Amino acid sequence: MEYFKILNLKREPFSNSPEPDFFYSSVQHRSCLQQLELAIRLHRGLNVVIGEVGTGKTTICRQLILKFANQEEGEEAIDSHLMMDPGFSNPLEFLRMVSTSFGLATDSIHDSEWQIKEKIKNYLFENCVDEGKIVLLIIDEGQKLPDFCLEILREFLNYETNEHKLLQIVIFAQKEFQDIIKKYPNFEDRVNQFYYLEPLSFQETRRMIEHRIAKASDYDQAPRLFSLSGLWAVYHYTGGYPRRIITLCHQVMLTLIIQNKAKAGWFLIRSCARRVSSERVLSPAFRYAFIAIGVLIILSSGSWLYYADNAHVRVKLEEISAQPAKTGPQIVIVQPQLPVNNDPNQLAAMAPGNKEKPEILGVLKIERGNTVYRILEDVYGNYDATLVNEFRKLNPYITNINMVLQGDSVKMPAVAANGNPLDTGRCQIRISTKSTLNDAMKFIRSYPQDLPPVRLFPYWNKKDGLVFAVLMNNQFNNDHEALSIIDGASSNYLKSGQVICKWESGTEFYGR
Repeated sequence: MEYFKILNLKREPFSNSPEPDFFYSSVQHRSCLQQLELAIRLHRGLNVVIGEVGTGKTTICRQLILKFANQEEGEEAIDSHLMMDPGFSNPLEFLRMVSTSFGLATDSIHDSEWQIKEKIKNYLFENCVDEGKIVLLIIDEGQKLPDFCLEILREFLNYETNEHKLLQIVIFAQKEFQDIIKKYPNFEDRVNQFYYLEPLSFQETRRMIEHRIAKASDYDQAPRLFSLSGLWAVYHYTGGYPRRIITLCHQVMLTLIIQNKAKAGWFLIRSCARRVSSERVLSPAFRYAFIAIGVLIILSSGSWLYYADNAHVRVKLEEISAQPAKTGPQIVIVQPQLPVNNDPNQLAAMAPGNKEKPEILGVLKIERGNTVYRILEDVYGNYDATLVNEFRKLNPYITNINMVLQGDSVKMPAVAANGNPLDTGRCQIRISTKSTLNDAMKFIRSYPQDLPPVRLFPYWNKKDGLVFAVLMNNQFNNDHEALSIIDGASSNYLKSGQVICKWESGTEFYGR
């Protein structure tokens, strides 16, 4: 049954098939694709994309393949090879799969591991050196890779010329892959960069739904099939995971037809969520609270909810008896404030100019469309349990790290990374340095998106004090390689960059 025609749509908007034109390019997905392409074209070797189930890893994988398949004339040719579900039982099986993917013939009886590796090595030299191509091996479900596969991939990464590595590898995997490769430091050291995918925010969830409906619409103006409360309900029940959003919205479309309705609201989506999820839906108490919040939304023209992001709406529910009072449940919007003796301006001024080791990096405000976890990524590059715990200790007034309102101020702890997280013996390009965390964040926000990506990297030493360096994401084998990027740049951002190949002795790094 082509149910979508009943809803004035020309196509099914929430199919679970990976249709490329339905791909919603969120900020993090777009950034991940751009950084992967740059790393591949610069022959950086191994890159890893980490994300929980349903965050869009496979979708990005297919978009990457599609992009290289439709590359423009004059661009360096990229041959992409996809390997899915790599649950191999022995090294020979894995090697034969790789060689088959490359179009190499192997004798399943007589060819040894060494012989197949030699065939692969010769293939890479012929294609990458003689013909000037880029050979890309993409592995999906990387957490299923056995340990012998990691060792073989490590050997592949040793196939290189004086200028670059021959084989480019991108692994898409779930979070447990990080724990797996920590057991193999020789492999982990070869990772050029990790990319972390998180669930979508409320605004991105809303845009993804509207994008898919617009793509499936037969009219200039797409039908509005979700109310504002319905969109918020979809976000609540899916947690912002793209796969869950598609599954739930497909069920919603069917329910709209069965119940002969034109728009999905909170209760309809709650009913659908029960059918597609084993997780418990909202309690009646929270449902009453949501209704009351809805009244507030209507009275305020609905503006603040559009600015809410990643469950930043925090409410405190007074005790609701089994039979609520006639006045209904009382709701208090809690706006946490910094303690009086912790003035944000004073705290921000303390750390940058102090040559002693800082206790905090600075104070930031939660802006629209941002979350604590994303701020941790922006400031430190990545976060772990230790960093999150220190953040909680430094901000005890935040009772729920997932629920912080826009405008809240948060202090960022000075938690040193283990050792030097920058590759020893490699060079970085420093685009800029700032003396305060806020100035550095403003610089990064204004940095043009069409230039090579950068990241913030705070550090401290006795000579310079606390410094907020903005570094290019990519690292270079030597100063000559880095200088060639600066010399060939047309942007003033890059032309003013400085090459760093050695850090001051005793430098303490806060980036990860």
